[in-house]
Amino acid sequence: MELSPLAREKLAKIGDLTREEKEKLRNSEQLTPLLADYFTGKIRPEDLWQELKKQKDAGKEPMVKEAQARLIDAMSLSSADADFARARSGILALETIKESGNYTTLELRLNSLETLRQQYRQEREKTYNTLRASVERQVRQASQQLAAQAQRNGTAFDFQGSIEATTKSSPEWRSFLTRHEENYLRKLREQLAQLRSLL
Repeated sequence: MELSPLAREKLAKIGDLTREEKEKLRNSEQLTPLLADYFTGKIRPEDLWQELKKQKDAGKEPMVKEAQARLIDAMSLSSADADFARARSGILALETIKESGNYTTLELRLNSLETLRQQYRQEREKTYNTLRASVERQVRQASQQLAAQAQRNGTAFDFQGSIEATTKSSPEWRSFLTRHEENYLRKLREQLAQLRSLL
């Protein structure tokens, strides 16, 4: 199999890496399986802490910061609560390894991020429920006719399913989702940048 010119160029540049860049690449590759084990629950925050404490003691303190940065990158508005809590615990545990840690400030920023996630979900749920109630009133009015028609055709009329489908396909809901996602993603990016700046 022949490599493309771009692939050959990239391979050629790999040889141009400095010793520090090669070390950083090796450290990064070493972190990948460790963090995979952490996120899948194979190891606990204490185990992650111990492994990265060994790395720091071996002169590889940048690995601690990179691990924290990756944990931050794993956070999102729609993360499962358990995944968010796991990332949070890891970030804070690793902060205690550093000589000049910002544990309290990081904890406050992470609390703000959790508040943002809650606001995101609450606003979304509230808007959906309001819109759903409006759709339900409309469907209820039309349901008698639809139910009678369905009965004549020998089919069933799914009232609740109709409400859900109508709500989720409504232009109001789609418009809200677009605005809501853009607004909260912007806020999330700002908060994650603030977290990274503390590392």
